[in-house]
Formats: sequence, structure tokens, C-alpha cells
Amino acid sequence: MESKRKHLFVINPVSFRTEGEMNLFADEVKDQFRRFIKEECALQVSRFPRHAIQTVRRYIIQAGAEQTVRVYAVGGDGILFDCLNGIVGLPNAELVPVPYGRTNDFVRAFGEGKNDLFKNIPLLALAAFIPTDILHCGSNYALNLCLVGLESAAVFRAVEMQQRLKDFPRFIRNSRRLYNVLYYLGGFLAMCDQKIIRQEYTIGIDGEDLSGSYVSVNIANGPCYGGDKSAVVTAVPDDGLMDVLLFKGRGTLRGLSRILPYTGGHYDRFPGDFILRRGKTVTIRSRDPMLINLDGEAFLDTNIQVELIQRAVKIAAPGNISYHRRRPFHEQPVSR
Repeated sequence: MESKRKHLFVINPVSFRTEGEMNLFADEVKDQFRRFIKEECALQVSRFPRHAIQTVRRYIIQAGAEQTVRVYAVGGDGILFDCLNGIVGLPNAELVPVPYGRTNDFVRAFGEGKNDLFKNIPLLALAAFIPTDILHCGSNYALNLCLVGLESAAVFRAVEMQQRLKDFPRFIRNSRRLYNVLYYLGGFLAMCDQKIIRQEYTIGIDGEDLSGSYVSVNIANGPCYGGDKSAVVTAVPDDGLMDVLLFKGRGTLRGLSRILPYTGGHYDRFPGDFILRRGKTVTIRSRDPMLINLDGEAFLDTNIQVELIQRAVKIAAPGNISYHRRRPFHEQPVSR
């Protein structure tokens, strides 16, 4: 009897402390499917960034258009990004994050403390799915957010500093605590760079002109990022809109005093320094190259357009949980 679904586990080996630990996970998956789920299961290891995109796409196409394939992104937000870009445009594909990475921010859109639920293999295999919005920017797609400015610069610098620790054990280099230290250090260094915190942008959100000087532009489909941060607390990945938070450039000291409240979702304490909008299309241009972060993928450009594609992917939600709105939306007024 043909199974209802095929199941493809795509594993990022860097998310495990050792190869032996990864192999134990793979053995557990095989055992769970053999004993309880009794549907076809395959496992693939992603060997380098973007490797999973073609792996996933090839598997789903070979399965046939009539065969539903549930893809499990085992690791953090990086492997989830790759798997998403592998399934986009394939209506018979479903996607589920399995949080073993340094950061598992998309899972936090369901509320905090849900990691164990998303590691329960039988629950994941049988879970219903939620039609979920995604972001489209250039040739890439993202589930969570697009950052421009300071926070992207912080990521650039954090990754650069992390790469200098290549002689350290992998579990130290990839620890969340170390990454947070490097992230805030990178943010401090970026905040001292006047070119970043006073960069001029031409910005349109569904036709509204919000051009100006900004420290950061946070285009959010989901509310969480950076492992423990949640700046745009109004964002929900299935409401059909992006929430866009603009952080104004008003000097280094003032900016530094706003960083912790901002990353904790308390931008509303400083209405003169932030603008909150909702929309489906955001265009951003700048004379100088912009530092851009799309779900952890960093790049440079001078002109981008971010579009929301509604209900574009099916995300499995174990235990019938739903996305969690952390705070109601209240539009921030423009204060020049």
C-alpha cells in the first residue's frame, strides 16, 4: 500500500557536537519510522551552504507531482532557509523545522519553549500544517525577516570574529552564548560607524514614502531572530502582511541606549525613534551599499524589493499549535 507521504530529513551536521551524536539522531529517526509511522523515510546530510536546495528539489520532483513530501530541516535557521528555497513553487511539499541549531528563531514564532515539541518525530510526521507566508527578495525566499543596516552589520562582524576561532572545538565556536557576545560586540562596533547609523535610504512601503536616515530597517514576517531577540513583536507568519520597523538614526549614544529595549520588543517606549508599518511590498534604495540579512544570509546591494507571498508554504505544526502574536499592532506615527 502506497504511503500517504514521503519524508525527507535534511541534516546540517554542524548542528551536532559530534558525528556520533548526529548518527544517533539518524538511527532514532529510522527506528521511529520503522516501529510507529510506517511511511517512507530518507535522510540526507547537507555538506555546505545551499547544498540542500538542490537535494530537496531533486527528491521532491523525483517523487512525482501526486506524492506529498514532508521535508524536515534538521539544524538551525540556516538549513531551514535552504530547505525553504528548495520547496518553493512545489505544491506537493511540506516543511517542518527540527530545532538543533545555534539559533532556531522560526520555531519561536509559535511561542517560547516549543523546541522539544518540534523534536518529537512521531508528532511531526502526523502533524497538520499551517499555510504560511514567506518573503521574496531577489532570487531568495525567507520565512522570518529581512534586516538592513546596523543589525546586518552586527551579523557580518560576529561571523567574521567567529571565523577567527576556527582552532576552537566546534561546540564552543557554535555555542549560542558565544554568538550572542560576538553579536552585541559587532553591534557596538557598527554603532560607532557613522556611515552605518546615519545611512540615507529611499524607502517605500506599499507606496508610502518613508525615506530618511535609519540605524536599521527590520522587515518581519516572524517576530524572532538572533536566538533570543524579538524586536517586531507584532509580526505573525500567517496574517498576510509584513510588519516593518524603522529605527531612526539620531546619533551613537542615543542609538546605543535604545538597542536593548529595541531587541526586546519595547520600541514603543521611544515613539520618536521608531516607525512601525504594515505592508505587502517594501522597496529600499541607497546610494551606498546596504548591509542586508535575509534569515541569516548576508549580502550587499544598493536596491532591493521585498514582497510578501501569502500562504506560499505549508509548515507542519505538531500538537495543533498555532502562531503566537506577542502584541497587537499599533501603527507608530511618523515624527521627523
